[in-house]
Amino acid sequence: MVFLAAPVAAQDAAEDGEPFPLNCEDGTKLTALFSEKDVAVTLADGTKLNLPFKSDDPWVLYSDGKHQLAEKGDVLEWTIGKKVPTLCSPEDDDTPTQFDEPVAIDNLDLPADKANPDARHVVNCYRFKGFMVKEVDLGEVGAEKLAILPETAKCVRDDPKEKPVKEDIARYFLGTKGNLVFFQAADGWNGGMPFVVIDATSMKKLFEDSFEGEDFQAINVDGANVTIDYTRTYSADCSLYLDGSACAKKLNQTLGLGTMAKLPECGPAYDAEKKRTPDYAKEIEQLPSVISYQATLKYDGKAVTITPRAGDTTCRVPD
Repeated sequence: MVFLAAPVAAQDAAEDGEPFPLNCEDGTKLTALFSEKDVAVTLADGTKLNLPFKSDDPWVLYSDGKHQLAEKGDVLEWTIGKKVPTLCSPEDDDTPTQFDEPVAIDNLDLPADKANPDARHVVNCYRFKGFMVKEVDLGEVGAEKLAILPETAKCVRDDPKEKPVKEDIARYFLGTKGNLVFFQAADGWNGGMPFVVIDATSMKKLFEDSFEGEDFQAINVDGANVTIDYTRTYSADCSLYLDGSACAKKLNQTLGLGTMAKLPECGPAYDAEKKRTPDYAKEIEQLPSVISYQATLKYDGKAVTITPRAGDTTCRVPD
């Protein structure tokens, strides 16, 4: 077999002598600097590892005995000790996350369910400075359990000291910013993803809303003050298509749309849906409109205000 100094996707970075950022399916983030003899790996907490090249048959493998990075076809596989390997892919530098990087991520595999052997049962533990977020995933829609624990707590399914997250929206861990923990719903709704934010110390719910896209555009925390820029999804209680100016006036009063950001044109979305299901054209016209627009959420420790920002707005028919 011909020796490959780095996976195809990493060759450009390797030739330039630059670290190659990777995101792994279990949440692990690392950078890898490939050479002909080894790969220098830097973990999210700053730990640096040097993994010598071991074998190119049946795949390109780098390992120090405990940590292993292997190329299998077009993908990379990261393994620590006896933990289940996780697949890693290049990080998209064009869409950096606004969330804090974990200090460490631990995963504990649980016994498989005989009735559903293909579903992976795992405890995911995300450690941050001062606390840990635990997610018990049994392969169903939504995590079986979400909880907050001390940073140094063991990564186990049940712990009497854990603080369970009880918010209905919270079904998966989304990320953290300072002492704030973001959780998302199990599924999207009307083109957006509902999310809720709690304080990791008090376990108090601070606010909830719905965002569109892969991430928030900006998250800033200054003491009790929180500012978030994002694409907001709002489900109105009126139809811009049918009610015209009356619905527009209501959305202007409720959201502030029509001044800083214009109201979207709903005709194309409704007409397309009417064409798709002509037998329900009258019912479709009456459906309340779903609006997406650029917004800024501000929380001052007591109350939330959400205001529109200049930018594109869209209208869709609800799911």
